[in-house]
Formats: sequence, structure tokens, C-alpha cells
Amino acid sequence: MPLLLDTCIIYAWMMDRIKDYSIIELILNEGALVSSIAVWEMAIKNGLGRMPLPTSQIAEQIESQGFQWLNITPRHTQAIMELPTHHKVPFDRLLIAQEKYESLRVITYDSIFKNYLNDALIIKK
Repeated sequence: MPLLLDTCIIYAWMMDRIKDYSIIELILNEGALVSSIAVWEMAIKNGLGRMPLPTSQIAEQIESQGFQWLNITPRHTQAIMELPTHHKVPFDRLLIAQEKYESLRVITYDSIFKNYLNDALIIKK
């Protein structure tokens, strides 16, 4: 099952903060997708002073790591309507909808994803 990296994971990857070597190995061996929502979320949080970034060229840095893009489609946004309201963060709700619609396995630090996804891979910081 293809992997989808939550924004917090791609951010940690960019900042060299993932310490779980089994997760690093999994991502390197399996490859992973990054949702275009991650760039949007990081840009917004950076602009609010909540997420310092190593570069303003977020998309280029993600691409240089060899990750593939998962673009947002109307079907993904429509799939949000089918989600229960365990989580109110719009970025995460869209990511969850993408994961479900595309049959992916998300990697995240956020345990609330388990309320939506039985196969979410929750890692410890």
C-alpha cells in the first residue's frame, strides 16, 4: 500500500528530525507521496510564525528528496463530507480524505488519525 506523509512528517524529514530509523528506512524503501496540501499548510504556518522553514522553496526541496506529489482533486474535497467530525483541522481532514479515497497508508505523529484510519502508521516524536 503506497505511503502518504502527513505534513508533520514531511516537515520533520526536511528538518532532519525523524529519529525512528525504521520509519526512515520504510520511506526510503517504499517511496512516499506528499500531498500538495502540505506545502499550503507549511506556507500558512510559516507566515504566521509557527513553522520555521529551511527555505521558502518548499516544493523544490520536497521534490529534491524524490517524493511524488498527490495533488488535490475535486473528488478528494468531496470525500471530506463522508468523514465524521473527530478532527476539525481542515488540512488534516483533507489529508485523511485523500488517504481514504486513494487507498493509501498515512504516516503521522497525530494519533487522532486512528479515529478515521485503521492502518494509519502513528510514530513517536
